[in-house]
Amino acid sequence: MSFQDIFERTFHAFEGKFKGATVVDVPAGEGNTTLWLQKCGANVIALDLFPEFFKAKGLQCQFCDLSDKIPLSDETADYLISQEGLEHIPNQVNAFKEFSRVLKLNGSLLLTCPNGSNLTSKVSHLIGETEKYGRTMSPNTVDSIWFNSAMQSQIYFGHLFIPTATRARVLGQVAGLDLVQVHFSEFKISCFLWFLLLYPFIFLLQLKSFIRNSRSNPDAKSEYKKAFLLSINPKVLIDGSMVLEFKKTRTIEEAHDLLRENWGRIQKNRP
Repeated sequence: MSFQDIFERTFHAFEGKFKGATVVDVPAGEGNTTLWLQKCGANVIALDLFPEFFKAKGLQCQFCDLSDKIPLSDETADYLISQEGLEHIPNQVNAFKEFSRVLKLNGSLLLTCPNGSNLTSKVSHLIGETEKYGRTMSPNTVDSIWFNSAMQSQIYFGHLFIPTATRARVLGQVAGLDLVQVHFSEFKISCFLWFLLLYPFIFLLQLKSFIRNSRSNPDAKSEYKKAFLLSINPKVLIDGSMVLEFKKTRTIEEAHDLLRENWGRIQKNRP
């Protein structure tokens, strides 16, 4: 199943919500999602690192490097869709901040990327620090580094920064984006087989860690619980791709103030 098929099937329920909405598609790739969004009635803004590869007839695609700045004004979009882009970005903190900046308050980020949290990925990293054991090499300068023929002075990266679900949740919170739903996209038999073998151990060890840390830092229990539940979520552990939905609940400045306030309170009451 292609990434495009996964996206359209997973977000089929959003078709009505996209109508009349301003939707940023970044990276837009060849433009398949851009065309689908246009058919849904959305006002689409397509952006990509390689706009010369954009093939959607009648539509335009602007250059955008997610490692830098999205070339749009603050609070432009009702929705921002980012498919298969985050895993290429070394500064993912900046990427999430840019996603948040461009979104309107209560806007949504729909994010898809390789699933660094599924069990095949975890085992692959254990065996050879690779994305897929037996199929791909460990990070190297042939497969992990790319060049754009139009801009030879710049280096771009392959799947060198595949995120996990728990890490993405934290990066979202720093930018004022709350993770509101994990969408299940594709069943992977290899992940399921590892799940049958490993899940009891994962659950018990994560539970032990949760209980231990909650006892030593009780004011942080609610945050630890969120991390614990996400780390043992079968949808995350079995899904071949990672499909996350975030909602912008506050500005970046408000998010930082809240995090700082919570951190100070927890540190003050910590035994």
